[in-house]
Amino acid sequence: MTPDPTESPASAPAAPAPIPLEAKLSDFPSRLSPVLVKELRQGLRTNLFVIAFILLQTFMILCLLAGLANPGSNDSNGFFWFFIAATLLIIQPLRGFNALSGEYQLNTMDLIQLTRLDGWRITLGKWTALNAQGLLFLAGVLPYLVIRYFFGNVNLVTDFAAIVSIGLASGLLTAITIGCSVFKSIILRGILLFVLIVLAIAGFNLVAYSVFGLYGRAPEPMMGVMLAIATVYGILFFLYFGASRIAPLSENQATRKRLIALGFAILFQGFYFFDGGEAIIVFSGVILGLACIDALTEPLPVFDRVCVPFRKSPIHRWLGLILCPGWISAIFFFIVCSGLWWGTVSLLENFSGSIAFDELRDVTLFVSFSNLIIFPLLIMHLFFAKHSSMNHTFGIYLFTQAALFGITLMVMAIANALRDWEEIAYIAIPIPSVFIAAENDVDEPIHFAIAALIFLLCIGFPLLRQFRSVRAFFSALKSPK
Repeated sequence: MTPDPTESPASAPAAPAPIPLEAKLSDFPSRLSPVLVKELRQGLRTNLFVIAFILLQTFMILCLLAGLANPGSNDSNGFFWFFIAATLLIIQPLRGFNALSGEYQLNTMDLIQLTRLDGWRITLGKWTALNAQGLLFLAGVLPYLVIRYFFGNVNLVTDFAAIVSIGLASGLLTAITIGCSVFKSIILRGILLFVLIVLAIAGFNLVAYSVFGLYGRAPEPMMGVMLAIATVYGILFFLYFGASRIAPLSENQATRKRLIALGFAILFQGFYFFDGGEAIIVFSGVILGLACIDALTEPLPVFDRVCVPFRKSPIHRWLGLILCPGWISAIFFFIVCSGLWWGTVSLLENFSGSIAFDELRDVTLFVSFSNLIIFPLLIMHLFFAKHSSMNHTFGIYLFTQAALFGITLMVMAIANALRDWEEIAYIAIPIPSVFIAAENDVDEPIHFAIAALIFLLCIGFPLLRQFRSVRAFFSALKSPK
């Protein structure tokens, strides 16, 4: 049909409006967390990520060629996994080493806190961004796994399980670096770096030894499941650890942290029916111990916003004694955790009989393990009572534990030198770590009496020393100020 020459140009259809360049370059949807989008955009453009990704691909190609030249070679397999582990267990976690402290150095943390993001969403966004980049590393490795399966005479299922294990371990180590990056002291973060490398090596050997059956041992799938669950808790713990230290004191992070710890500890009780063995005691003890250490080093805020949810009924007030933020409720939370852990040991004895919990030596040791967690609180309230009221005391706690460890080494050296008087040395300096190190020599009733007395002293002395704060805490749970 020919166009009508009498038709006005104004009646022609309008040309579509040009799409703005910003709309074409929108890489992440707006419904994602702003911190996550910010960290993803910055992280993917850093030289460290680009160089690490290129080097990983280069080494993968070299290892693949070496494997094709000599199929089934242990050396080529070792180099293949070494570069993957080094990238995901060392280089990737180190990128979170300055995650939170960098915001303070750039004076941007106050701007972030002016938004609706709480401390948990900030740390979660940083961790998610780093692990999303870690997934890119894993995705880049998957083609080489398939090629090795066809040409390298390897077990594809075992390789995939190893990749998943390394990914979980990378997530845990990244959570550790992000959670502890809140410390402004470079010394504390330097110690963290050393501990990170040790944990990476120990975790890699543990998984290889128990889960995959290397070094001449049969694989234990149940151990792998428990390690995975414990890793998930570790990720949550360290993310909340960092979130609670960048959040204001009026923001309650303690209740969720403590409930999560109790939930995971109870979850491990179910492994009794799957022959979890003594590993249940270890995992439960580590989970409850970390939760108690974090709780005992909390400051003591008594704010209406925090205490109002625990005033609804007598049941809520009783729950507030163990779930409300602050070291006062942490003491009662510690008592609950100790009872739960001792019950775990007794339950394992009834199921398998592998733990002789009725022996006095074992009872003394388990009480000493509980004392090991709370004993620094006694020292802090002896010498740092003012500082422990409104400040986080995790640094003082670590310093106290290090000093007690040094004293323990000296006591054990003296006890070994004075064989005939070693029991006197244990009684003269009855700190919990000494009893634990002595182990086979703490089977006397006096040792149990000393351990029980220390347990009561660690609970009672801080409460009596801070009697006014304790009274204000109970008053805040009962009625508004």
